[in-house]
Formats: sequence, C-alpha cells, structure tokens
Amino acid sequence: MKKTRIAALGDSLTKGVILNDKNRYSVLEHGFIDIISNELDLNIDNYGKFGCTVAFGKKMIERHADTIASADYVFLEYGGNDCDFHWMDIAREPRAEHRPKTMIGSFKEQFKTLVEKVRELGSRPVIVSLPPIDSEAYFSFLSRFMDKEQKENVMTWLGGDIDIISRWHEKYNRALFDIAGITHTPIIDITSPFEKYEGDVRALFCTDGIHPNANGHKLIANSISNIYF
Repeated sequence: MKKTRIAALGDSLTKGVILNDKNRYSVLEHGFIDIISNELDLNIDNYGKFGCTVAFGKKMIERHADTIASADYVFLEYGGNDCDFHWMDIAREPRAEHRPKTMIGSFKEQFKTLVEKVRELGSRPVIVSLPPIDSEAYFSFLSRFMDKEQKENVMTWLGGDIDIISRWHEKYNRALFDIAGITHTPIIDITSPFEKYEGDVRALFCTDGIHPNANGHKLIANSISNIYF
C-alpha cells in the first residue's frame, strides 16, 4: 500500500527546534513531524526552517513546487515569528512606532495565498495552529542581554503588562482558525492540548517560553495521531 505523502512547511516548530541545556538552539532527534511519520507510517518531507515568516512560506512553495504537487497533503505552520517584534529596537526607543514582523492584515492575506497556491499545485492544504507561549519566560529570555533601563523601556512599551505578549500571539493564532473557515481548509488544533494539559504546562516548553520541548512535541504528535486523516 502506498504511503500517504505530506510536505510540511513551517518555522522552527515544524523543524523541531528546541533550546537545549547549553542555552543553544538545536534540532530534536524526534520532533513531532518525525514522531507522526514513524507512528502513522507517513512519508513526510520536512521543509521547516528556523525564523520563517509567512512571506518565506511563499518562497518555499515555489522552491519545492514539484514535491508539493505530488504530496497528498501540505502542512502550513506559520505565525509564531510573524507576530513577534524587534525587541531590542523597542528597548532602545520605546516611544517610537514599532510593528510586528508581519502586520496581522498582511499575515491573513499572505496565508490565504499559501492555501491557494497549494491547491493550484493539486495538493490539499492543512493548517497547523500555534502552541501557546509563556509570556514571563519569553520576556526573561528576550531581555537577557538588556540592561536595567532597556528592560524597563520594554515594560513601559508593554504598558506594564507582560501578558500582552501572549495575547498578541493568540491574535495570530485566532487568525489561523478564521482563515481555515474562510478558505474551507482543515486545521489541526495543537493549541487546545496545551491549554487542557492537567499538569504544569511550563514543563512542555523550553526555558525561552516559546519552543515546545521534547515532551511538548510528543503532546503535539499525540494530538495529530488522535485526529489522523
């Protein structure tokens, strides 16, 4: 029997990147893509790339058009970098105007374009939602090289509310569900398993507060296995 073939496009989550014990980014031996590939006997081409935004997703589709055209499904996982800011710029000039790497309106339109392009190539797009993030851990990580004044500047820009970071991130995640509805595209909800986790959810993340660790990737893989198409 022919294996189901999937092309997985995304950022560091798809790639399986973690922050290791040496405080350096590395690739897990068994990220969620590897786990579901083995457990569900799938043939998956992983095109995840650290730091990618939705704009780079378009380039990846063009670069791997032949593979995507022959795939049964194409995972699309973007947004975690799009919603992020250039924090050191904010630390230096908190009163200046600062925009995310991809504005939310542009993010929605570009993501819908990815869905259209996958369909034009003859494959079936599947959107992957975002895991939640830990605002406090992420703030601690992003400000690790800032001095006291710079940290205070960022806090001033945030209005003294660190949780704005996670709420802003969630705005992009909700956009993915909206896009799924508008474009009639299936979406794999990997957000809910983290939110419903009965233990300390921080145990599922690296110390940067944004990248799921090995246990987090296992949770994602299990959630996909449970709804395997």
